[in-house]
Amino acid sequence: MTGTLNFHASDAQRQIARYRSLVQVTAALARLVRTDDLLRAMHEQVRLMFDTPITLLARCAPGGGWHCLTLEGDNVSEQRIPPRPDGLLERVLRGTIRLENDLPTYLERERLGVARLHFRSDLPHTLSWMGVPLHAGEVTGVLSVQSYVLNAFTPEDLEFLELLAVHLSIALENAALHERVDQEAHTDPLTGLWNRRRFTQRGEAALNAAQSGGERFTLAIMDLQDFKAINDRFGHAVGDEVLTGVGTLLRRLAGHGAHVFRLGGDEFAVLLPGDRDGARLTLLEWLEDVRAHPWTTAAPPHLNIGLAQAHPSYSMSDWIREADSQMYEAKRRRLHLIETG
Repeated sequence: MTGTLNFHASDAQRQIARYRSLVQVTAALARLVRTDDLLRAMHEQVRLMFDTPITLLARCAPGGGWHCLTLEGDNVSEQRIPPRPDGLLERVLRGTIRLENDLPTYLERERLGVARLHFRSDLPHTLSWMGVPLHAGEVTGVLSVQSYVLNAFTPEDLEFLELLAVHLSIALENAALHERVDQEAHTDPLTGLWNRRRFTQRGEAALNAAQSGGERFTLAIMDLQDFKAINDRFGHAVGDEVLTGVGTLLRRLAGHGAHVFRLGGDEFAVLLPGDRDGARLTLLEWLEDVRAHPWTTAAPPHLNIGLAQAHPSYSMSDWIREADSQMYEAKRRRLHLIETG
């Protein structure tokens, strides 16, 4: 009788410890608002909760397939894998598999082939496997834990994994909502470029880098010559097309490491890495793309551009003022860029 009581007491203590772990994991996830941080924290917490060497989070990718984040040992890897008509992840979504404590035998019996997402020859293969769906309004992915040992998991483990999946789904939904709100708060709705608020943040960071001897940036401020005449002649719809066209072309500068913004109206800004001379060459090449673009207007829009290299003594206002001065001089002389500043 005493042994039975001790067994039940020990089992109750273990249950309490597991639920305490679940509360701690949930609290840790709730503190994070970026999806990437959330996913990496989730892997660490799940591994502690289940004492398992492998955790996998597979999220449904647009157009099919999966974005997979795997933690095996101390190695984190990311892969995109194509959809399979009858893969393990697809079976989780269909509800035909949740827990399998002898995965090799299951795969042989079902005639399924699997591939290790992060292959290391010094690590053994998965022998026990659990997977549960993630729901955030709709099915969004699969959470899996895996072990190198046969019979590693119990039905109780599966129950806890399902509970964790509920909390993770909520956390992912909240993170996605936060990112969407943040994106909308920092994005120009017409062009999709970052707006003035994000420009101020990035500009301050670039000036801080200049002050600490880090990466140098050059600021380009630009506007469209006689933009009002475009609206008056062709209408505001065409004017909006011109602005969105400039925005599309500006995104090409991202390949040069630039950050691009619409400040408002017909005014744009670009933060280009490097000094003024390098920025000028980059923009002269970019202006060739502007001329070659198929514009609705009779001729390509004329862009006036002012350049100012970051200086450790500058405030944000100083930096903008210098670039503005250069831009207005180019505008006065009806040039794209002036030679010197």
